[in-house]
Amino acid sequence: MTSIACDMKTISITNNEHRMRSVGFVRRGYSATGGAEAYLKRLAAGLLARGYRVVLLGTGAWPVEAWPGGEVVTLANCSLYEFSKQVLESKKKYNLDLLFSLERVPGCDIFRAGDGVHAAWLEHRKKRESFLKRWFSSWMPRHRAIMAMERQLFAPQESTLVIANSAMVSQEIECYFSFPKTQVRVIPNGVPPVKALTQQERRGAREIFGMGEREFVVLFVGSGWRRKGLEIAIAAVEKRISTQQAHDRPVRLYVAGRGRRPSNPSKAVCFLGPVKKMELLYSAADLFILPTLYDPFSNASLEALAAGLPVMTTRSNGSSEIIEEGVHGSLVDDPSDVDAFARAISFWNERLNSDDATKTREACRRLGAFFSMERNLESTLEVLEEALVKRSLAKVSH
Repeated sequence: MTSIACDMKTISITNNEHRMRSVGFVRRGYSATGGAEAYLKRLAAGLLARGYRVVLLGTGAWPVEAWPGGEVVTLANCSLYEFSKQVLESKKKYNLDLLFSLERVPGCDIFRAGDGVHAAWLEHRKKRESFLKRWFSSWMPRHRAIMAMERQLFAPQESTLVIANSAMVSQEIECYFSFPKTQVRVIPNGVPPVKALTQQERRGAREIFGMGEREFVVLFVGSGWRRKGLEIAIAAVEKRISTQQAHDRPVRLYVAGRGRRPSNPSKAVCFLGPVKKMELLYSAADLFILPTLYDPFSNASLEALAAGLPVMTTRSNGSSEIIEEGVHGSLVDDPSDVDAFARAISFWNERLNSDDATKTREACRRLGAFFSMERNLESTLEVLEEALVKRSLAKVSH
């Protein structure tokens, strides 16, 4: 039970009242394999089990059967401004207590900045663009519209509670806007538990994906290959192969996800396409690589850790904050530093082929298990409860 005193009155939110609360979740698009969609479905299922009514507000792409409780409201697929307007109107129309948005909707009760700060992303992107492309990007209507929505959402007078999934994103909000720091909560992503495979099960998993018994498998996961640095990952693996000794385990890169493949694909790369049994793939691999240009908090990095894989990524990835160098993975300052990633591959190839292999995998599993979906859900529930208290206080003051 939560209570807060205000001018000799006490507002209480009991567990019974929680069971009657309605939360509208806002997610414009839908991808069956998307990390944001998986996050929302797990969160909604957890709230549903606790007695909440959970409603999805989207643009029709969401299958009703994919949403916990099956209550999906279809909004028009229009401009960002008009979409936001529809969302706010839906709060009253569908009798929702709170709006929990993954989209930039000024005026929502809770905004989860899962995509980070768009202005920050554009700054990172400039590092791989020509002057002409940077100029063109700065004038693209879509980018200007998103940044305009961010300025409204993070205006100093807004009362929205913001969930950032990393300290990096929290700092970006503070850097780019005058939004009150006291209204930002840092809640890292969470993943479901991953079952550790026996050696026999792992061999079977490797056979399913066509991995050689001696291969040192470096895994890359995700779409948006340019932003996530697939080109750098391929170059790093090729560089490592060019310097490896005859006694070394042969290195190969496996890519899971959808994207445009290179016209002249490297023999060092195996493109798997979208994979349904991702848990099995993580368990079959040896090492995870993500040379991302910008990622608020890569869920794939956390999933890899939970499966026992060391993670090689950049400091532009919010999940780098939880990784201890040389224990759970390797962190690279420059996302385009092929040599640094190649050296990291060599380091982990040697480490995972030594007596330290079991100890390393267990350390990664423990770290991944710590950032569980349950932990994330409980922290998010605290923010939901805080928003409900604020809403009740607002009613009293009026």
